[in-house]
Amino acid sequence: MLLDRRQLMNLSVAGAAGLLLPGTKSLAQDGMATVFLDHFSAQGFETLEPLSLLTDFGFNGGLRFDDTRPAYPDGASTCVQPACRIDDIGKAGEPGVLALFNIMVVNMPDPSRSGDIAERLIEFAIEKGELDPEQLVFVSTDLFEPYLNDSALLQKGRFVRRDLNEAMSVGDGSGYFAPAGHPQTPGFPTAGIYYPSDSSTGGDLSYPLQGYLEIGEIALADQQAARPGPVGGGFGLERLAMAAGKPAPDFTESRVAFLELARQEAEQSGKALPPGYEAYSKF
Repeated sequence: MLLDRRQLMNLSVAGAAGLLLPGTKSLAQDGMATVFLDHFSAQGFETLEPLSLLTDFGFNGGLRFDDTRPAYPDGASTCVQPACRIDDIGKAGEPGVLALFNIMVVNMPDPSRSGDIAERLIEFAIEKGELDPEQLVFVSTDLFEPYLNDSALLQKGRFVRRDLNEAMSVGDGSGYFAPAGHPQTPGFPTAGIYYPSDSSTGGDLSYPLQGYLEIGEIALADQQAARPGPVGGGFGLERLAMAAGKPAPDFTESRVAFLELARQEAEQSGKALPPGYEAYSKF
């Protein structure tokens, strides 16, 4: 039997006490992951169980890369998905890079609601994460222009434009998300959400941003491409905590949490530990 959502959250949110946001009573009691789920559940979003951390694919060392699902429910949904990326071993020590991280995500099957979802996500970051909307930076392509034009809230942030073809060729999520070799072959336009990571930011901006931390993404509706799948987006749990100036695990702490979570899931599911586990265990 696989770990349920509560067990996964307890294990995967490394140093959970350090990720609590003391700004409000509910955040101090439950932590950011629970508040995120409760916040969107109260708005009618179905809470989904996270996918297993260990996959049946060779991609990403057999580890869950992101929150992409093979199928989605008919209605709005939300989830906190643990993930791990094998390439991040080589980035250990860089700001925001963790062995195990959690993606707080919402999905909506109706593409006409994508602007509404974008605003709801930013409202959450401002109200619950206590971020300054004027410090937000959105990195995207011309496809993000209608979102800005229709939203006074998004207009409070700054917009860094990328060429669509260039963003598609890279597929890093700041304009377009399309990881090479991903088993679900996602490919859709996005807007990366960034927040200052130090006091040296300001002035003219160009991508890649210096002194900013990517804290989340918005999945955009591309009406011309008529892309399948839901629109939505979300935040990295730990990165949102970092942006808010709250304690968060470092790479070493998250590595310990990843190894423990992977071992427990392997024991309960009967799966063999994948190459990605071995790589992190020897790091």
